[in-house]
Amino acid sequence: MSDDFISLLDDEPENIDDSRSQVEPWVIGIIDDEPSVHAATELALRGVTLYDRPLKFVKAYSAKEGFELIKDNPNMAVVLLDVVMETSDAGLLLVDRIRSELENQVLQIVLRTGQAGYAPEEDVIVKYEINSYKTKSELTRQKLFTAVATALRSFQQLETIENSRNGLRSIIKASAMLMQERAVYEFSSGVLEQIDALFDLGANSMFCVSQRPSMENQLFKQGPQGYYVVAANTKYKDYYGKDITTLRAGLDEMELACKALEEKKHQFNDDYGCVYLSTPAGWEGVIATDNTEGLTTADQELLQLFCMNVALGLENAKYFSYLNQAAFNDELTGLHNRTGFIQEGMHYLARADKSCSLYLIDIDYFHEIITSLGYEFGNTILNKFADVIKELYGHNALVARIHADVFAVLTYSDTKSAHEVAVQCSRPMLVDGQSIRLGLTVGLCRSDMPCSTNDVANMLRQAELALHVAKTTKRGSGQNFDESYEVESRKSMTILSDLRLGFEKKELFLVLQPKVDMKTAKVVGYESLIRWRHPEKGMIPPGAFLTSVEKSGMYYDLDMYVANHVCEIVNANPDLSLPISFNVSANSLNHEAFVGDLIEVFNKHKVSVDKVQVEITENALIHSDQSILRLQSLSDHGFVICLDDFGAGFSSLGYLLNMPLDVIKIDRIFLADIVSNTRSYALLKGIVSIIKELDKQIVVEGVETEEQRVLLQQIGLVEAQGFLFHRPLPVDEAVALASK
Repeated sequence: MSDDFISLLDDEPENIDDSRSQVEPWVIGIIDDEPSVHAATELALRGVTLYDRPLKFVKAYSAKEGFELIKDNPNMAVVLLDVVMETSDAGLLLVDRIRSELENQVLQIVLRTGQAGYAPEEDVIVKYEINSYKTKSELTRQKLFTAVATALRSFQQLETIENSRNGLRSIIKASAMLMQERAVYEFSSGVLEQIDALFDLGANSMFCVSQRPSMENQLFKQGPQGYYVVAANTKYKDYYGKDITTLRAGLDEMELACKALEEKKHQFNDDYGCVYLSTPAGWEGVIATDNTEGLTTADQELLQLFCMNVALGLENAKYFSYLNQAAFNDELTGLHNRTGFIQEGMHYLARADKSCSLYLIDIDYFHEIITSLGYEFGNTILNKFADVIKELYGHNALVARIHADVFAVLTYSDTKSAHEVAVQCSRPMLVDGQSIRLGLTVGLCRSDMPCSTNDVANMLRQAELALHVAKTTKRGSGQNFDESYEVESRKSMTILSDLRLGFEKKELFLVLQPKVDMKTAKVVGYESLIRWRHPEKGMIPPGAFLTSVEKSGMYYDLDMYVANHVCEIVNANPDLSLPISFNVSANSLNHEAFVGDLIEVFNKHKVSVDKVQVEITENALIHSDQSILRLQSLSDHGFVICLDDFGAGFSSLGYLLNMPLDVIKIDRIFLADIVSNTRSYALLKGIVSIIKELDKQIVVEGVETEEQRVLLQQIGLVEAQGFLFHRPLPVDEAVALASK
């Protein structure tokens, strides 16, 4: 255009200071179709320094060229833009493209025109955030300087806001990425990479973290003290894994890092920067870098904000590391736990070029050790025993603690038998000044057995089956796995599964075996016995499922099932005056709700307790003091208590003195050879005499021959039970005998 541009210069341009060439200049764009305007503008602002930075001019002579100019200079701070160029609104159209196409919201736009009639509407100025509008005639040097200075200040403020926004956006993104890192090392290394990317600090930085939280925490109470370098790059790599408190002497960056930790705040000087961080749980850390020249005050604030997010991520990583450790390792001994043993065992077997042996070593009666001497003493024993196993096998074996008192050893082909390993590991140990030798039982499975598989989990299961057999039949020794154990185990599981359905479908029922007066053969009472009629397998004998019931914990349900059915029999036969006894598991007596639940059964059926008798075995008496108290409670509620199978277990005449026992049922073991063996007869006679003196009622079990009956009567016994008189009978048949 041919507008006059007047009063361009009021004084001579200043000399340019060469030192300013090192400072990044402000980029000022001049877009005008008049070359003279370009020259006048540059001349007017030559040598000007604003906010400690010089000016740099870039030029274009049309709106089209101007768009490309701005596109190629994204750091442009101010553009002096002519309104009228190719067209009367070319400048205004360019403003729209700057804001919409380039999405540049921070560039400050100063519109100039030589024709006042082409001024933009007020809503255009507001919509496109035009910094100012001037006619060329009013732009003296001073006013041009003021317009540019004002625009630069606005640009500087907007750029700071935008950089902060972008910084926050980057921090959120980086923090989200870091939250995915779960191991402390990977997390810490990721932090350094993100800091370098966010703040362009170069590669000289390190991350130090406390090994224990400052707050009391049971999970980490055994961890080491100190602040260790968990991630480092470039010149700090040699410090990885070291405690910075031991390195502070002579190293300025370590001294500053320690100062940040001691004063619990960030530390910056001309050479180093240390950002302190802490977590809600009390973990502490410091991120140190030796490149702080590029860090502005805003950058320092963003770095500190980033580290607040890092602190939360660090806490997550610490707890994940603990959980990962706890998931695969035994906290007490430091050995693998069951999960870790199986995981590592798969790799162990994969590396093996020969068969492997898996030993399960159980400490005998460990529960009694804890009960007598306490858990701390028990833990000491476990640690000592772990050391013994590691000493014997640790150099080429995989060792684990898979249960409270059970250790596993997976080793390359070892010809030792289970018994030999039990003997070898049972060496004296010095515990709290005492020499202790543990009793051990061992189960063994070999990978080359015909029935074995090259799978640790399966080998472990088979070794457990062998250990179970050993504990049952040869405690203190050992047992190799046999395929028959697995067959029996599957059979037992099938029985239990069917038994649960049997309860629901009422496939289990009671039969009654009469108790008789041996002299008159009259029925004087009954013992109820459980039977199971399987829909497919027919009658299943009690011996085939009662053991499984005890082991599976179904004994309580079975006892309540039997009690309910006894009450139903009593109610179905109101004229029956003879008592019916039913057996109670020793384990049920340990159940704290047993007495209340049993009484509730009788209340529900409205059956008087004098219609029944409760039979317990000697095992119930030695089970616990609580079981004896519950037995007394049953007696107090009016139940007649019978001691079943007297003499078959851990017999003690002391029970007869101290326990609330009304009836003693002498086991069939005493009758086996009383006819042919006078000593057996004499023993039985003596026992009967003692029981009578204690005024206890006596019932003899297992009478099968007439000769036995005659001898028992000679001793003075009256009541008996056995096949000589009656086998177990259906309820109706048994009850019918009462009237004969």
